[in-house]
Amino acid sequence: MNFLIKEADTTEPILKGFYVNAYVDTPTPEEAEIQAIELVRTSTKLRPKVANSIDDPPRMSVEDMSVMDAWPDDRALPLSGFVFYDDPNAEWRKDSTTG
Repeated sequence: MNFLIKEADTTEPILKGFYVNAYVDTPTPEEAEIQAIELVRTSTKLRPKVANSIDDPPRMSVEDMSVMDAWPDDRALPLSGFVFYDDPNAEWRKDSTTG
């Protein structure tokens, strides 16, 4: 939430949200959540596009989690399928920044 994304074909960053699948191997669900968020935070696919300032950081959360008994053969990457969408609740940001 609150990701200002700068695309190559835009002049100004656009407020976006996204979904992504993160595959991690951890002993607990709490550690899985921490590791998944860290994978996204340091992703070379996302990080260069984020235009937020330090005093206006983006926020992330895990929306859904599943436990797998075995790693699927067709899942070679820990992150797959970034899907960006326009934030349908972008008005909250305008209200909170205009004072």
